[in-house]
Amino acid sequence: METSMNYHGKSGRLTELFLGDLAAERFSPEEYLPSEQKLAEHYQASRNTIRRIIGNLLDDGTLTRCDNHRVRINPEKYHELKAARAVPRQITLAFAYAAYPDAMISDVLAGLKRYTAEHDLRLQQLTSPTGHEPMLRALAHAGSLGIDGVLVLPYFMEEYVNVINRLADSGVAVATLSELPGTHCSSICSDDYSGAFAAVNRLIGKYNRPVHFFGPRGEASSTLDRYNAYCRAMTEAGFDREIKTHTSEIQAYGKDPESWTLEDKQERTAELAEAFLKKLKPPASIFCINDYMAQGIYRAAKRLRLEIGRDLTVTGFDDLPMARRLTPPLTSVRSPQGEVGYQAAALLHRLVAGELNIPVHLRVPMEVIERASC
Repeated sequence: METSMNYHGKSGRLTELFLGDLAAERFSPEEYLPSEQKLAEHYQASRNTIRRIIGNLLDDGTLTRCDNHRVRINPEKYHELKAARAVPRQITLAFAYAAYPDAMISDVLAGLKRYTAEHDLRLQQLTSPTGHEPMLRALAHAGSLGIDGVLVLPYFMEEYVNVINRLADSGVAVATLSELPGTHCSSICSDDYSGAFAAVNRLIGKYNRPVHFFGPRGEASSTLDRYNAYCRAMTEAGFDREIKTHTSEIQAYGKDPESWTLEDKQERTAELAEAFLKKLKPPASIFCINDYMAQGIYRAAKRLRLEIGRDLTVTGFDDLPMARRLTPPLTSVRSPQGEVGYQAAALLHRLVAGELNIPVHLRVPMEVIERASC
């Protein structure tokens, strides 16, 4: 029996789950199916959705309506259904990102690979290092590519919101790396807010002075979380009046991946950091929005003959491989991206299986790694 039925919308995954339950004899083939209301409660779906699924299965002969108008499994189709479900189709997950591969993406991918290997799932990548358009086109056709669930590295762009919502509505399970306002899908990321708060609070407590913020406040939820945590730590320490004067909001590179070359992340950041440091009166404490910003501080400090760890105490974020190799090694907030990738795959797996019917937003704890920069 053909089981790859052409059901559209959100009922698609639920239809697959229902067929699996029929084949597994969760509903006895000798008895009538429960009422639409009871089925709706069981699957946490609306009666309209259940009615549409039953109608489709009546049309293709999987179910049959008896003389008393009750519905049951069609005995002539039952054994075909069990045989077709005996070897389930392998689930395919995907990781979609418009960016150059870097340490974060590599670690997330490693976590995804670990989970999919453990659970016999397929994993694909949808990538575009040169711009968003190829990525958006690939996402729009993810369902037709045989992808059951996709983890998306999102950007604060209306095009991403629209594509992600359409994809979720088509029946493909979607989760994003950090929340994207306007979407109605699940998300997962590291707990940037708590990590940043701990790092800034540590700097304040150790040196009893306000901390400078260096980097873009940005639009992404992770970046905003880091800046908001900085503001909270400063306010709780009694430095709320210094937040404005100690915030140096800079944008080192643009929105398109093609502008995120390593040279832009390093040299352009160093130029901005040099202008920033010329306005400071050492000793000073600096919280950088990420390790690339911190590396820019290092380069600028060397040009200005300022010593990291004495004239400037610096904390970065993400704990990229460079952090431990800088001189002196950089204190940074470690983002467990491998665990994020693993948990993201687990989340998608549950979404594909129909175990979650509402969006969930997961946060993975972070850790401040102390080194000689402060």
